[in-house]
Amino acid sequence: MRGVQFLTDNEGNKTAAIVDLKEHSEFWADVLAECGEPTDFQFLVDGEGEKIAVVLKFEKHGELWEDVYDGIMTEGLEDEPGIPWDEFKREVEAKRTLSV
Repeated sequence: MRGVQFLTDNEGNKTAAIVDLKEHSEFWADVLAECGEPTDFQFLVDGEGEKIAVVLKFEKHGELWEDVYDGIMTEGLEDEPGIPWDEFKREVEAKRTLSV
């Protein structure tokens, strides 16, 4: 996933995500607009003290991570061409017929 790295425990289980705020600045701005300025997050900062990434601990921020994940996965999809439902349904049914 572009702009996201994961922290793991000693058993390899993902425990947190580090979200690059430059890569996902627009989405993070939306998060802040919805929930206000966060006070319980940890941030990574650059040499000038600018926040460059946020650490989302799954145990503490699980619901927010789900929203962030969904948002990141759908970023840019609004520019993707769509097809009408009926056309998609015909294509799926045609593939089923071919595989029988």
